[in-house]
Order: sequence, then structure tokens, then C-alpha cells
Amino acid sequence: MLFNTLKFVGFFCVVFAVYWGLRRHRWRMVWLLLASCAFYMSWNPWLISLIIFSASVDFIVALQLERIASQRRRRWLLGLSIGTNLGLLGYFKYANFLMDGVQSALNLVGVDFGSAPLNVLLPLGISFYTFETISYVVDVYRGKLRAIRSLLDYALYIMFFPHLVAGPIVRSRDFLPQLRRPKRWSWDRLQLGVQFFLVGLFKKAVLADQLATVVDPVFASPAGQASATLWLATLAYAAQIYCDFSGYSDMAVGLAHMLGFKLPANFDMPYTSVNIAEFWRRWHISLSSWLRDYLYIPLGGSRGGRWATYRNLMLTMLLGGLWHGASWTFVFWGFYHGLLLALHRLVRLPRWLGGAAFRPLCVLATFLSVALGWVFFRAQTFTDAATVVRGLGCCACSWWGACTLSAALSPSAGSSGACPPRCWGRSSPCCWCYRCC
Repeated sequence: MLFNTLKFVGFFCVVFAVYWGLRRHRWRMVWLLLASCAFYMSWNPWLISLIIFSASVDFIVALQLERIASQRRRRWLLGLSIGTNLGLLGYFKYANFLMDGVQSALNLVGVDFGSAPLNVLLPLGISFYTFETISYVVDVYRGKLRAIRSLLDYALYIMFFPHLVAGPIVRSRDFLPQLRRPKRWSWDRLQLGVQFFLVGLFKKAVLADQLATVVDPVFASPAGQASATLWLATLAYAAQIYCDFSGYSDMAVGLAHMLGFKLPANFDMPYTSVNIAEFWRRWHISLSSWLRDYLYIPLGGSRGGRWATYRNLMLTMLLGGLWHGASWTFVFWGFYHGLLLALHRLVRLPRWLGGAAFRPLCVLATFLSVALGWVFFRAQTFTDAATVVRGLGCCACSWWGACTLSAALSPSAGSSGACPPRCWGRSSPCCWCYRCC
């Protein structure tokens, strides 16, 4: 059931009515868990067993991490949990991708692997709930969170249907306390939730789905398309992916509000960013912050010198690209953004270039850099992506000049290397400038 279907509206009306009709808080939580299971099973009833297995392993591991004092055993348990989750994600999402890579490598040395693609059904939302379970266990391991004793609360944290399919990626320390607080009816909160849902529905059903009618035919067959057509399709896709993804996130936030819960904001007008670092502080915020806290900083962040920082940025973005899909075009998209983030740290221009007079130029350069990256994100193959880029009529020098400009023109691009003003006073590090890490 997609949020923008009548079937889901009918489903939610029933869930909403029964939920607020129940008097006891615990009964409401049980009802939400049953409704979330029904929601997930509407796609494939058997795949819920995968979530049950993964969640059970992490629930038990987290309890054991609090009881065991030996660091060696705790690290082994942490590895077991992460290995189980990533192993399931790797098999169901990347098995054929890895087999294709092995086959291509063997073909280069004259060995015919001759394997048939595996018939693997991708479980819905596996990328999202895998990151959520990993963050929970890691937080318990680090001592930032106490292991939860209620299996009901933990199951609902993973299965809560507004964020189950397409995010936002919810942190356990933010969501679990909400499960313990009794919910009280509020007309103001209902109105807020309906507003979020309707805005998201407009973005998804009216804007994104209509833009797809322009984008899809062009990217399906880019060869022979006029340059103006390719430009229109590229810019339309930049708008489509924002409206699609942010619209679905807005609907999820609205649904949660109507049930008395708060989910994190996932987008903050990203296309108004003045540089690529600010873009990643505004785009898919729940993912970028997850990659920062559980990948970039554990790799060393910016603590190992300039080249180590560039390496960590590149590895983080490469894996972030692969998270989006099992294709080399997604990996290249991650590499491209890692390179832009490295350029942002490397290139230092005078602070006055980040003034208000130059802001429109910075915003335009950043948007064009991001739009170029979306070509590789949308294209089915590198050949199609190269065809689109050539058809845009942009030589490499002009594009890389724009990318360098967007990476360098930052209000914080002075000699001090300090965090931008919006990061001052924060208890957590900056998301993609990483100068606090």
C-alpha cells in the first residue's frame, strides 16, 4: 500500500479510529504493531519473517551487551549483530550485483563463469530498517542508550508503518521515549498532521508523478534527443526526485503526528544551498546524519589529517551511493559527491566571495552540480548517462569549474577553518562539513 492510494487512506482511517478509540496506552501500542504488520504484509506476507529474525537478534544482543563486562565478548556480539544485518541486506539487495561483478572480473581473464541471476525478492524497506537496528545496537554498545526490555516497544520502533517503507531513518533514542508516553487527543496536532500529509501528497501525486511523464521517456532512450530536451529532462528529474522523496517523507511525518508521534524532518530546502556541504546538511537529513555518526566518524572523521579526511569522505559517500541501489551508477554518484565534498574542504577562497551579493551564483552553481549528479542516479547504464551528459552540451572544464565553485564558495570558507555559524553551539557535529569531528 502506497501512501498516495485510496487503499491506504481506507486502511489508515480504520487504524486511526480504533487507535484513538482505545483507552489504555498499551492497547494502542499493540494495535499499532498489529496494523504495522498488516501494512507490511500487504506486499508479501512471508517477508515479515525477515524483520522478525533481524529484530530478534538485535533485541537479544543489546540485552547481552549490558550484562557482559568483557570488551572482547562485547565486540564479538556487536560484530554478530552488524554482520547479521549487513549479511541479510547484502544477500537480498546486492547478491546479483556482486555476482555480476565477479563474472565481469573473471571474463577479463578469460574465464566463463556462466551463472544465472538469482531470483531474489527484495524485501520492502530493508535498507531503512537495517540502518535503524544497527544504530540501536551500536548506541547500546557505546553506552549512549540503555537496552530496552519491552519487546513490544522495540518491535514497534522497527515496524511503525509511517517510516517503515521510505524513512525517515529514525533513531531509537528519539523514538523509544515516545512509546512510553501516553498519547492525548489534540485537534491542533491533528490539523498539523493533515497539513503535512496533504502537502506531501501534493508533492508526490501532483508534482512528482506528473514530472515523471516528462523524465521517463527521455531517460529510457536518450540517444538522438535534442540538447534542449535533455536539459529539460535533467532539470525536471532534479525537481521530481525532490518532490517524490520529500513528499513521501512529509506524508510519513503527517501520519505520525496524527497518531501522536514525532518523526524527524528529512529535507530543508536543499536546492537553496550555497555549497555542496550545506546541500548534504539539508538533503535526506536522517541518512546523512546516520552516515556521519556510524560510518564517517568511526572511520576517523577529520582527525587523521587532510588525506585521511578525503579518504573517509570518499568511502562514506561511496557506501552511501551503494545504499541507494545495487548498480555501478549509484556507486559513481556516491563517488561524485565524495569528490565534491573533498573539493569543498580543499578549495579556500576569500571569505568575501561568500557574501550576499554572490549567493545567487553559489546557489545556481551548487544546483547545477547536484543536477549533473542526478543524471547518473537516474540513468540505467553508464552509456545512457554519458549520452545525456554529452547531449547537454557541457564540456568537462565548464562542469568541473561549476563544481569547484560550488564547493569553494562558502560563507565559512575563510582561513580559520571554523564551522559555519549555523553549527555553533550544537551538541552534535556538523553533518557534512565535518569540521567538528
